[in-house]
Amino acid sequence: MSECIQTDRLVLRPFRDADAARVAELIGTLSVSRWLTRVPYPYSPQNARGFFARHAGDDMVLAVTRADDASDKVIGCCSIQNELGYWLGQPFWGLGYAFEATTALVGRYFRRHRTDLRSGYMQGNAASARILSKLGFQPTRIEVAECLATRTPVTLQKMALSLEAWRGTT
Repeated sequence: MSECIQTDRLVLRPFRDADAARVAELIGTLSVSRWLTRVPYPYSPQNARGFFARHAGDDMVLAVTRADDASDKVIGCCSIQNELGYWLGQPFWGLGYAFEATTALVGRYFRRHRTDLRSGYMQGNAASARILSKLGFQPTRIEVAECLATRTPVTLQKMALSLEAWRGTT
């Protein structure tokens, strides 16, 4: 299977070293990193290269790019490690890209696995709550974690998606 995933408007592909400055620029703003528990602020190209190295060859950790952009610039990330995670640079919010990217990667996951997929969002992040609900995720529990970017405790709504629920939404 190809590492890349093509959707109507997006290409999900492996990260490249050349993406490091762009990733640092997009995720390195507090408006993005404050919604992610494991991302430091500020975020440097060196942080990005370390992330790329840790996930080299993993076809479930992918850069999100626009299919119509000949320059192939990263606009975000979509991954499934222990759980589904995603982020987009702020200029790309509200355009449906996060839902399109997560739908594609969750589809890949369920073609390979029968076990429930986990995810979650920080309370107050209405956009992520909508995306996960639209994908079919159901609330499971509340957790408190530390946001590395803000160094503050945050409340997480943890969620799960079963194969049966996924099939009901696609």
